[in-house]
Amino acid sequence: MPTWVVDLQQHADQIQSGLVEMRRHLHRNPELSGQEHKTTRFLAGFLEQLGLHPQLAGDDRGLFADLDVATTDAKTPDRRIALRGDIDALPIADQKIVDYHSHNPGVMHACGHDVHPSVVCGAVQILTAMAERNQLPWPIALRAVLQPAEEIAQGASHMIRSGAIDGVDAILALHVDPTRPIGEIGLKAGVLTASCDMIHVDFLGKGGHGARPHLCKDPIDACTLWVQSAFRRIHRVVSADQTVVFSVGQINAGHSANVIPDQSDVSGSLRTLSTEARSVALDALHDVSRSVKQQTGCEVRSRLGVSAPAVINDQSLIQLISDAAVLVAGPNAPTPIAEPSMGSEDFSYYLQKIPGAMFRLGVAGDACGHHPLHTAQFDVDERCLAIGAKIMAAAVIQYFRPR
Repeated sequence: MPTWVVDLQQHADQIQSGLVEMRRHLHRNPELSGQEHKTTRFLAGFLEQLGLHPQLAGDDRGLFADLDVATTDAKTPDRRIALRGDIDALPIADQKIVDYHSHNPGVMHACGHDVHPSVVCGAVQILTAMAERNQLPWPIALRAVLQPAEEIAQGASHMIRSGAIDGVDAILALHVDPTRPIGEIGLKAGVLTASCDMIHVDFLGKGGHGARPHLCKDPIDACTLWVQSAFRRIHRVVSADQTVVFSVGQINAGHSANVIPDQSDVSGSLRTLSTEARSVALDALHDVSRSVKQQTGCEVRSRLGVSAPAVINDQSLIQLISDAAVLVAGPNAPTPIAEPSMGSEDFSYYLQKIPGAMFRLGVAGDACGHHPLHTAQFDVDERCLAIGAKIMAAAVIQYFRPR
């Protein structure tokens, strides 16, 4: 085993308690998407203590910072790799009975966005400590990117506009996975997550008395017809070998049982794994809207809301992560992900600019870490923090291995 791997392992062990403390601070103090100012300041302060010079993104939400290390016989690389961690929380009330439960009522880190920045900061801390002791085998050039607003698919674009990946050649990220045991990571080259489009449709009719529907143009009739037709139509026009998930999550209409309202609206999501399937499904929804307008006489106005493209992992960077995991977490650490997730991730926006890869970090231990993402009991086995940090640190070092 190379000497630098032994040194890296020792540093990871030494910072484990500090990473737990950081993660618990973030878990106690979650901030919703668009409100991550205190979280940004906290993380900036941590990186400043390591001697880095964080640059805050627009609106002081999110930050990025560089770590450049030359060695005695080589200059700083002309390439740079980034590590990304997202920092926003969800509007979910924390129901865990632990001393680090959320202190922000109705808001919690239920998707690991306390773990992700802690792991990235841990990797930076390990690499900084190794640099100070001349333990790095060769020069590195790293950028830590700590991003807000992933949950509303706006944070990556926000960071890109703020210059977070200017001069960056590749980017890595992680996501907690409560279906995987501690010490294991999931890897998949190619499509990892689906693209996701938010669909909003307004139905504008003519309201009136519930006893006289013939004098009205009923937007509730139009809305329910649209929903049922959309469910049927999509799976009749998209090829059976293409995975498409269409769901409706919100319907709004009316205020009284005996009054037909003037308008209604529906919102849902369309998730696809290919641009072809997405195009066919969107065309089908437009066809449904035209048909509903003709049948009901209501005006039907559809629009796309926030969307995220598919995450498509770079093959060589997945291999990089796999090799790093074997070095520092053992040969059984990397495991394949068989099928893409129909969830979405705005990490994909970075991948439209530069190559990148995301891996799944196992967080399920014997006592905790089994509750699903986006639930009020979600938690992690905190041993995952040092594991994730040392895998990311090793991947950075291996990225600059002399060719």
